[in-house]
This record gives sequence, structure tokens and C-alpha cells, in this order.
Amino acid sequence: MTKTSIFGQSEVKQEEKKPIEFVKSCLFGNDWEKNEAHPSEYENIVLLEKNYNTKGFDLMWAYDAAPNHGTLYLGHWNDGIVK
Repeated sequence: MTKTSIFGQSEVKQEEKKPIEFVKSCLFGNDWEKNEAHPSEYENIVLLEKNYNTKGFDLMWAYDAAPNHGTLYLGHWNDGIVK
């Protein structure tokens, strides 16, 4: 099961049902590419910044066991759950 959190905030009970959506990923440098991954493929997803840019995307960091090896995503945190 994927664990989600908001950077700098303690855990909050999640009751909403709109899942996280990844739209674009940044794998190398500053180039954003259309995303092919799904949030459920990761063990952890951290919301770094809500409304990160003028297009209304949220900035998220997704990783498995090691936080220093992950991927940045632009997308929609929505209610912060993973399906």
C-alpha cells in the first residue's frame, strides 16, 4: 500500500475518495514529460507544494525504500489517496 504525506505536516486521517493523479514526470534535468507511471507503483508519495505552477499542478515526490531515489511529478494531489 502506498503511503502519502504532506511535506511539513503530521499525518491526517484521510476520508475523501479522489485519488492522486500524476500528469507529468521530471526524470532528467528540467524536462517534464508526459507521465506513464501510476501512484500505486510507489511506496511513498510526498506533496511538496500545492498549486506549484500557474497551470494548477501540484508538485509531488514519489519513491520506494530510499527517499533520495525517486521521481518528481506534476499532477493533482486531490484528496491524497492512492487507488
